[in-house]
Amino acid sequence: MLTTIEKIIFIVLATGCLGASYFTFRKMFQVIGIGQEQIDWFKVAKNWRAGINAFISQKTLFKTRPIVGLIHALVAWGFSLYLLVNLIDVLYGLIPDFKFLPNHVIGDVYRIFVDIFSILVLLGVFYFLIRRFIQKDIQLQTEKPVMISDSALRGMKFDSLLVGTFIIVHVGSRFLSASFEIAGSHSDWSQPTANLVAKMWSGLEPGTILVMEHITWWLAIGLILLFLPYFPYSKHAHLFMGPINIMAATDKKSMATLEKIDFEDDNIEQFGAAHIQHLPQTQLLDGYACIQCSRCQDACPAYETGKELSPSALEINKRYFFNENLDILSKGESIDKALTEWMLTEEAAWSCTTCGYCVEVCPVGNEPMVDILRARQDLVMMKSKFPKDAMETFEKMENYGNPWGLSPQDREVWMDGYNVPLMREKKKVEVLYWAGCSGAYDTRGKEISQSVADILNKAEIDYGCLGNEEMCTGDSARRIGNEYLFQTMAEQNKETFDKYEFKKIVTQCPHCFTTLKNDYAEMGIELDVVHHSQFLDELIQENKIQPQPWVDENITFHDPCYLGRHNNEYDAPRSVLQSVLRNGEIKEMEQTKSESFCCGAGGGNMWYEIKTGERINQNRVNQAVKTKAKTVAAACNFCNIMLEDGVKTTQNEENIQVLDIAEMVSKSLPDKTI
Repeated sequence: MLTTIEKIIFIVLATGCLGASYFTFRKMFQVIGIGQEQIDWFKVAKNWRAGINAFISQKTLFKTRPIVGLIHALVAWGFSLYLLVNLIDVLYGLIPDFKFLPNHVIGDVYRIFVDIFSILVLLGVFYFLIRRFIQKDIQLQTEKPVMISDSALRGMKFDSLLVGTFIIVHVGSRFLSASFEIAGSHSDWSQPTANLVAKMWSGLEPGTILVMEHITWWLAIGLILLFLPYFPYSKHAHLFMGPINIMAATDKKSMATLEKIDFEDDNIEQFGAAHIQHLPQTQLLDGYACIQCSRCQDACPAYETGKELSPSALEINKRYFFNENLDILSKGESIDKALTEWMLTEEAAWSCTTCGYCVEVCPVGNEPMVDILRARQDLVMMKSKFPKDAMETFEKMENYGNPWGLSPQDREVWMDGYNVPLMREKKKVEVLYWAGCSGAYDTRGKEISQSVADILNKAEIDYGCLGNEEMCTGDSARRIGNEYLFQTMAEQNKETFDKYEFKKIVTQCPHCFTTLKNDYAEMGIELDVVHHSQFLDELIQENKIQPQPWVDENITFHDPCYLGRHNNEYDAPRSVLQSVLRNGEIKEMEQTKSESFCCGAGGGNMWYEIKTGERINQNRVNQAVKTKAKTVAAACNFCNIMLEDGVKTTQNEENIQVLDIAEMVSKSLPDKTI
């Protein structure tokens, strides 16, 4: 099809554009390389199936916004398809009389597919342009007081307009080229829409049709070549970097688990992340992988309640910071500009509840929560900049072994009258019951601990409690950023564990559960840990306890973030609740299971309050009230505290009560042991 001159021009242009694109992508990977905790690229390559599967299925797009997700998936599939289409079109241009399998069913199917898909892609892109620039969909906006850079705001608009226009012109030109090719030869039933358009050119001279075919071919293919050098700078680099990000995912016990810091290593000069080069390489890759779809922003309880945090803005700021400083960063040179000056504000860092919803919904496996946790480590351990209440919490944990600041001797007060065996007396047991700090000191927490002890006694479980030997797991210290305090408490608890023999630990707090199970494993402390909802369900299934159904009204269950998203346990607590229902039923809230809305206590927010915006716990209580259930069941002491507070501050005390599942089971068992 192409003339000799055209072929020479094409080869020169293709070589130059591909070379420019290669060098830009090379710089991008050099930027990723300045981070800490090197990516094992050999392992990434071995994990290629995960990346391919994620790209082909696009299944993560359907977790939220299913209709928009489908349209987005169509555009993504369109990009993939057009890689093949463009290659075939290049062969058509370079090889005389070339046509892809002209008399074969595969060729016919290919042409039908491309024809129809071209129209769908065009419609999809038109929809996204209208949605962003005309409708100005709120889901694509980032509201104040979130910090988002001017370069990011400009870049997002420019990217969307440029890429949208590019796709329309490219796909449209390719479609028109096919119609001119049909008009110049013969009708083609396997390209129904292009065949229809070709009829419009029936009055044109053959020479004119040929010229138009050449022009539209060059518009389609030439535009692709010209776009290649810009492609790495655009947000649409996620089409390439997103699957790589999924392939590079680290093997972690839980999404909030961090690598252990060796405080005895004198070569370590920085704890946490102050600047971009202090972040792990996987977190830098996140910036390039980001789709900028804002699904994480929609999911974030902090953003939803008007605080300064947007996980989407964090990743977007990261990406455009890279673009602005690509040459400097790719050379390995540092930029002494703190993360809190351009990525997120300090208040935004403290607003995160580490609920993990942002990680759950991200289509490309981004973990903005890890950026925040690393930034917190720097703020706490390097700069001593953190909320005043957090300082008081640290002091209480250091001096008393608990964030309540109460005497260790008071840990056994809740046991009075409940015949709770102590490890210092038994030495060896099947089950170590971990009441936790809230279970020992909080008024409602004590009642939950008593209910658990009552159940264990009635089930005749061989168990023991550490009593005043028990110490905080260090969960709040780690999530707030005081890694040193966390490790100190972990080592002290290990010394206590080593004194006794037990097979498993049962906790009633999901924060204790995930810390003992997952975070301690990173410290080399391997423990068999189960949450009390799992243990109660096990006791019921094995008929070691037989709850007598007594609940006649509807209940709703609040999924704790650290039990659900952090440990993927959604069924056990519902199974337990089902055992006590007589005439009532479980009414799910509008956000439930993996989409559950946080109570607001996680990430250390139990101990300090961000006053910007609404209170997160009030938002969740309002969701519970909408179910018209009379009881909101909880399986977390922190959630219990926050929900009860929310019930009071929203004046819903007459409408709904908060009970732990252990309290409901204990009440169902006759002859309470006292």
